[in-house]
Amino acid sequence: MTDDVFDKAGARAALDAAEQARNAGRRVAGGWARRYLLGFGAASAGSVLVVWAVSAWVSSAWWGVWYAALVTLFAVWLRRQPVRALPRRLLVLTILAWSVVFGATMAVGIDYPAVYPIGAAAGFSVWAVAAWRVGR
Repeated sequence: MTDDVFDKAGARAALDAAEQARNAGRRVAGGWARRYLLGFGAASAGSVLVVWAVSAWVSSAWWGVWYAALVTLFAVWLRRQPVRALPRRLLVLTILAWSVVFGATMAVGIDYPAVYPIGAAAGFSVWAVAAWRVGR
């Protein structure tokens, strides 16, 4: 076999197999990312509803600690993604948008408790939009 002779069919088959593996990896990573984002959306919405349920008995200082803990959790999550299926910019924007919704809900909910379920729905929506964007 000379240096300038190679098996074109074998090379094409190898490239096709690599493309199929890449596409399969993207599908699996995208599914994982959507479930993860929706799970965080459900957890954040649930936390807002818990705040609504117990806000009459717990001080606002505790909610500041809770908010700081959630932001820390999301920051750690941002750094430790097992799969880089989530674009970093999308993830940072999602966390920032959720933080604004969560903070506004907590600020207004103290005086108007009916805002808590609205904030929970809005917070979940932020994560759902991010999950939709990953799935496109």
